[in-house]
Amino acid sequence: MSLVVVLVILLLTWMYFNIRRPPGTPPGPTPYPIIGNVPILIGDVSPWTIFKSMTFKYGQVFSVKFGSFWTVVINDHEHAHEALLTKLNDFSGRPYSYNFNWYSENGKDIAFGQPSPTWKLHRKLAHLAIRQYTTDNLETLIGEVIRKIGGVLSEKAGNPFDPKEVITLAVYNVIASMCFGKSYEFNDPELLEFIKISDERNNALGNGTLADFIPAARFLPSTSVNTFRRVSLELFAIILKEVNRHLKAYSPDEPANDLIELLLKTQNDEMETDNSDSKLTDVHIKQIVSDLFIAGTETSTSTLLWAVACMIDNPDVQEKIKKELDDVIGDRPPQLSDREKLPYTDAVIMEIMRYGTVVPLSLIHCAIKDSTIGNYNVTTGTGVIINAWALHNDSKYWDSPEKFKPERFLDSTCTIKQHLPSYLPFSTGRRACVGQALAKAQIFLIFTWLIQNYTFEKAPGVTGDVAIEGIPMIVTFTRPYQTVAHSRY
Repeated sequence: MSLVVVLVILLLTWMYFNIRRPPGTPPGPTPYPIIGNVPILIGDVSPWTIFKSMTFKYGQVFSVKFGSFWTVVINDHEHAHEALLTKLNDFSGRPYSYNFNWYSENGKDIAFGQPSPTWKLHRKLAHLAIRQYTTDNLETLIGEVIRKIGGVLSEKAGNPFDPKEVITLAVYNVIASMCFGKSYEFNDPELLEFIKISDERNNALGNGTLADFIPAARFLPSTSVNTFRRVSLELFAIILKEVNRHLKAYSPDEPANDLIELLLKTQNDEMETDNSDSKLTDVHIKQIVSDLFIAGTETSTSTLLWAVACMIDNPDVQEKIKKELDDVIGDRPPQLSDREKLPYTDAVIMEIMRYGTVVPLSLIHCAIKDSTIGNYNVTTGTGVIINAWALHNDSKYWDSPEKFKPERFLDSTCTIKQHLPSYLPFSTGRRACVGQALAKAQIFLIFTWLIQNYTFEKAPGVTGDVAIEGIPMIVTFTRPYQTVAHSRY
């Protein structure tokens, strides 16, 4: 009996210390022993809406525990600004993740790598490549992709269809061309393989696996982890094949025409200067290409699906865009230089990114030193989540945030408002999305061309809105929907 009493006391003591918040940490729900608050991430109710509802009890900043890791959740503009800009160096890290540490080969990529001189160089290279490609090649490439979209939509005109297929093919074509320097037909087996890999990867990960939160769970069998690793290795194999193809034809004296060529040129320059402090290895090249490919395809595809859905639900907005496009550019294809002449269309795209926040919880940050957020302590190693969905639905800054209202982004002179608070579709600070220039340009060109040339309506028999959030994942898509597209010409 004495042994039982001792064991019970030890168990209760362990449970107390397992769930006890560190001193000065924001308040929050009591975690369960071992698993913490992981149940928030499981189920059909999205964690970002759960976090938003928790602010009424705990305030705009609170803490939760996912398995072994404490995490601070920020749900308002003021504290997000503090974490991402005022104290950007304090919270610029990434927390440990079993799956993503394996995927990134211990942080040798941009998205999950820790801030370091090497990481800064690689991020700069990616930014340079994207800017160069967007300026020099994007309009021409999208012109080719648009012709392919037109061919598919001509076959589907007047009949209900799921727009995900054609939008996905278009976006993957653009990103693959930027990374690999070649264009694909819509039925190209390699392009279709990219899409299959991405779908399997998203479905396997969801909002994370148990192994990401509880270290001991990595020793348990997991179908999700096995699927994630299998499809990741398939993607890496394709990327390495492309790198080897480029190596055979690469000439350092020729200008770089795609991302791989730019990275190979940088690697060659490093070999000549022996810059070992920030050496760009073959592993880094593979990881950077993978980052830009995955991030660029998933977020842009999701945004364009939200865009079409929002136009179906708001035919009056769709007609206003058509009128502005007719008045400003007529029937020629849109160009990037048109954007500043199309304020209403630009406002609609901004509202789409607010209304259908495609990365609702951004990518989780991590405190790399002891710091504070508001009046609370945040210790080294604590995760920091910015609830972008909560910022985009904050009634303090957005009138009737549940409604689709592009006019909210225009001032009295019909000019786009600048420096909007509580609006972070691409995050900000040191961890802002490196590909946002490409994403904005790509979405603008494809979306405006679609609305310029087609009218999108609800499929027969469909009632209610179609712009509805689908299964909660890191990148959130709409629920599957169908539309009918009618050619305007």
